[in-house]
Amino acid sequence: MKQVTPYKIVLMFSLLMTYSVTASVQDCELPLSLVGSRILIGINGMHAPTSAKAFNLQALTFTETQIQDMNMTTGETSRGTYSYNRLSSGIGLLDVKLTQGPEQSIYREVLVCKTALIGKFIFSQTQGMIKPDIRQDSGTYIIQTHISQ
Repeated sequence: MKQVTPYKIVLMFSLLMTYSVTASVQDCELPLSLVGSRILIGINGMHAPTSAKAFNLQALTFTETQIQDMNMTTGETSRGTYSYNRLSSGIGLLDVKLTQGPEQSIYREVLVCKTALIGKFIFSQTQGMIKPDIRQDSGTYIIQTHISQ
């Protein structure tokens, strides 16, 4: 397993903060599609510090039908399928099935935008690789569009 150094974690957090501060305030509108995008998420651990993902940074990368979920804290990577629906201009629903070896995680994220690039999310997992496998988390996200795959 690839280790992520504390330097990389600090760098990633700095990037999250920079994107948050410099994101232009415009009408709050989520994209119609996530294809070719990356979502950087910072998981809040204050309400559930015992959560397996508390305080982690994740990078979700999207192709036409596939998602890659990289834990920026540990370097672990999972892949799977997803579906994304924009329910309204400011609310999106992301359903994900990830696999890592024989294990599978199934979860849903509700995305609520603050600007076109940043917002809050609620993560609800119904099956997972790490116990407790039925849990909820929340945090902040940043969408990077038009990334190189």
